[in-house]
Amino acid sequence: MASKRALRPLGMLNSSPSLHHGYRPPPLAQSTARALPFRPYPPTTIPLQRRWKSTTSTPAPQTAIPTSSTTSKPSTTPSPPIKPYTYEDILSLTHTPAPHTLLIDVRTPAETAHGRIPTAQELDITAHPDGLFLSGEEFEERFGWPKPDMGVELVFYCKAGVRSRVAARMARERGWRVGEFAGSWEEWVGRGGRVERG
Repeated sequence: MASKRALRPLGMLNSSPSLHHGYRPPPLAQSTARALPFRPYPPTTIPLQRRWKSTTSTPAPQTAIPTSSTTSKPSTTPSPPIKPYTYEDILSLTHTPAPHTLLIDVRTPAETAHGRIPTAQELDITAHPDGLFLSGEEFEERFGWPKPDMGVELVFYCKAGVRSRVAARMARERGWRVGEFAGSWEEWVGRGGRVERG
């Protein structure tokens, strides 16, 4: 049998108030720390798939860029091509003028003073680039000859073919039927063509 000295530590343990049968721990409500109420997140009515799609960036609507087909009225008929004229064609035209074909010299007055191809009318495209855009009255007052009708074919030439090409393109844009003598004055004189002065 154990001695009283050996049983003393057990008595000391039994003397602890926490081991008494009548001891009760203080309730949680009397704790110094205030318990926070449990508040769950509010339920959402958006499905998971829609919630995921709403977070993705929506591409901005593209604005239609106006093009020439939307801003300008489309042409019903394409512009006719520029008809090339050779030396032989011009030579035949000077011998037997066609009633609906007009030969136009677009060189400067200083150049035409040395001569021009017979039957040709003068229109200085360098000094008057807007000549074909004038009204009939203004055209005749500036150049001294009537403005050609739209049914007339205009055949242009210059010294070497550069200015005549520009004039032909401008006349084609205005709606005329157009031709060009690309060899121009240099080929005409070089091949012995007849020169008209005055």
